[in-house]
Amino acid sequence: MDVGIELVKMNTSDLEDLRIWYVVQTKPGNEDRVQNNLNRQKIENFLPQLGIYEHRQGTMVHRIKPFFPNYLFAKFDLGLHYSKVKWTRGVNRILGNGSGPIPISGQVISTIKERAGENNLIRLEDELKEGDAIQVTSGPFKDLMGIFQKKMSSQGRVRILLSLIGVDVPVQISKWQIKRVA
Repeated sequence: MDVGIELVKMNTSDLEDLRIWYVVQTKPGNEDRVQNNLNRQKIENFLPQLGIYEHRQGTMVHRIKPFFPNYLFAKFDLGLHYSKVKWTRGVNRILGNGSGPIPISGQVISTIKERAGENNLIRLEDELKEGDAIQVTSGPFKDLMGIFQKKMSSQGRVRILLSLIGVDVPVQISKWQIKRVA
């Protein structure tokens, strides 16, 4: 009888303390589906995403992809919500070991959320510096090596020097079409 009284006395903040972050592995390409299904079940979740540009049929196309493909984070009470989350359409499994799911630190989620902006898009730091060796990853100069010279605009245009026929030629290109090489 005393147990029933204790449960009645628990308030929602006490229940919140039982909710812990876990990593949920989704079936390939089902991250948005799982996120929507968990939202419908009122289970807190976090799907960090990354805005990328791809060169498709001669044009640059902006796409939003999961920062961790096939994974998202969910905060829930293992005792109450395990089967709900596990059997949510699109979920493959909740990461753990043989003895069950392993929680992750809320600090990890906080750190990722600090780097996220609007729509949970992760902001990556500009890592290219003048003189860095780069490789073009798409477009007409694909696979050519060059040197990063400078940023040209806030929209992502950069100037690189491509070594063509023994001459360094300055070329303006989208920063999404190059990557730094070691």
